[in-house]
Amino acid sequence: MTKINYGIITGLAVQLIVFIWFFSAQNHKIEILYDKFEKENEADVVENQVKMKLDLEYLMTEVKDIQRELKKARNKDKEIMSQHKEIFQLLSSGNDTSGYSYGN
Repeated sequence: MTKINYGIITGLAVQLIVFIWFFSAQNHKIEILYDKFEKENEADVVENQVKMKLDLEYLMTEVKDIQRELKKARNKDKEIMSQHKEIFQLLSSGNDTSGYSYGN
């Protein structure tokens, strides 16, 4: 018959219990860190969304201001073009024969 060494079996059992305890503690720490990371990440996402919304609102007001300025500039250009037409009509129908001729 073979002898069973109870010391070796007890040592292996203790090592197995310590191994299981150690990895369950590690798993618990990892879960806590993951939950903390998830909450911080969620807060960062919300913060970034708020910043993006504020930036978008700012850009929209800037675009409206630029559109207003462009409209004013177009109106000014139309006014200048009409003045140029009047000047050219006056010059082309003009009584001044010693001056320059524009198209005649």
